[in-house]
Amino acid sequence: MNLEVLGVGITPFGAHGDIPLSELGVAAARAALADADIDYAAVGEVYATSSLAPPQHALAVAHRLGHTGVPVTAVESASAGGLVALREAAWAVHSGRCDVALAIGYEKTTALEPGGVVPRPSQVWDLVPPQASYAIQATRWIHDGDGSVEAIAAVAAKNWNHARANPDAARRADHEVTIEEVLAARVVATPLTRMMGHASVDGAAAVIVARPGTSIGAVRLLAIEQSSLVHDPEWPLDGPSVGSPRQADLVARRAYRAADLDPESVDVVLLHDLCAIEEPLTLVELGLVARKDVAEMALAGELAVGGALPTNTDGGCLARGHPFSATGLAQTVEAVRQLRGRAAGRQVVGAKTALVHAAGGGGSCVVALLAR
Repeated sequence: MNLEVLGVGITPFGAHGDIPLSELGVAAARAALADADIDYAAVGEVYATSSLAPPQHALAVAHRLGHTGVPVTAVESASAGGLVALREAAWAVHSGRCDVALAIGYEKTTALEPGGVVPRPSQVWDLVPPQASYAIQATRWIHDGDGSVEAIAAVAAKNWNHARANPDAARRADHEVTIEEVLAARVVATPLTRMMGHASVDGAAAVIVARPGTSIGAVRLLAIEQSSLVHDPEWPLDGPSVGSPRQADLVARRAYRAADLDPESVDVVLLHDLCAIEEPLTLVELGLVARKDVAEMALAGELAVGGALPTNTDGGCLARGHPFSATGLAQTVEAVRQLRGRAAGRQVVGAKTALVHAAGGGGSCVVALLAR
């Protein structure tokens, strides 16, 4: 696969209680069309995603964009939904079905219980917040000698500080956030504090992909791979719907092969960080950092802009915010901005390749590789 990313669009993340959900999707799509400098009539297929939207939400968004008769498909895969929609759009172009395809993700999560992921619990595990399972992972990580609570706090502080330079982020502190400040925040699930968890927000993002040769100098989508429900004998089959970290390893290996890239070639990483502990664990599973080195890299600032492997340069789920289905596309927007050299205030100098990773509740995982 070697497609071009023609345009990207995003709405500011935050509380948008007075804006209908479909309008958020329309706003992001129109921003992507403007960025690509094309009309909606040029789009051959549309893929739209939301975890909490009512029926026919994709048609409601497309209706506002125009009546061109193109196929409109709704997809859903929790927090991985945005990248799943992008994968479908990419394959629509790569297969030759159309020349240009649009992926849109939108969500309103501010109405949920803080930290919650389901609007109405139906099973016992729905009553267990995701922070509980991440607390178990963090405790095991520390117990095994792979890291410390200070390293987790360093990751969180770094992402809060990246968000300060991102005008679309929901959490923009008016000061430099420190490790001590993160550790001093209210504990939500030992050893995790409130500042180590994601922000529940409303927002939308969109990405337009096209066949090669459509635009000179466009960012390229080299590969996008997906997997679901990877069997892991060390991971429970029943319980909180957080997939095994080994999914990232499997999908990343496929993506590297498809793109003919080595992990060492990646310059910037945008990954799913529902909780700060997820970042170091996932960096290891993606083959980007050795297990023995990741905690020290976090403490030394090597995962920040200016470091060896800048990660979540837009603030991540922690501070940019996490509107489930919009997240993967928001990450892609940031990756494209970095590769274009237009991430003012948080630019990774000389960035040529980017990796985007999303993980969805229930066990879905997607990895995309982009380059300029």
